[in-house]
Amino acid sequence: MSGGSLGGHPTRCVDPYSELGRWWYGEHEVDIVGLAPNDDRLLLAECKWTSDPVGRSLVERLWTKADHVRWGPGDRTERFALFSKSGFVDGLADEVDDNWSLYGLSDLEALFATA
Repeated sequence: MSGGSLGGHPTRCVDPYSELGRWWYGEHEVDIVGLAPNDDRLLLAECKWTSDPVGRSLVERLWTKADHVRWGPGDRTERFALFSKSGFVDGLADEVDDNWSLYGLSDLEALFATA
C-alpha cells in the first residue's frame, strides 16, 4: 500500500469532500474527517508521526470511532485513511479492505508532487 504507487490502492480515498476538519466527541477524537453530504460519504483518517510503523490496533481504533460519529444516514459510505511517517507493519495492507487507504511518507511525497 505504501511505496509510492499512486496508481493503485492509496488514491482510493482521494475523492472530493465538501467539508474537512477534526472531530471529537467525549474521549473520541479523529484527526481528519471529510463529509460529502450529496452522496452520504464519510472519510475518517488518522496521522501518525512516530518512529514506529502503524499496526493493526490503529485500524481497529479508527474503525470503532466511526460508530461514534453522528452524521449521515445509517447506510452511509465510510472510507478510512491512515497516514504514517514510518510506514505500516508487514501484512497490514493485505488485511484491510477496499475502504481503507494507507499512505506512507513516499506516498505523500508523490501525491503532493502530482497535485
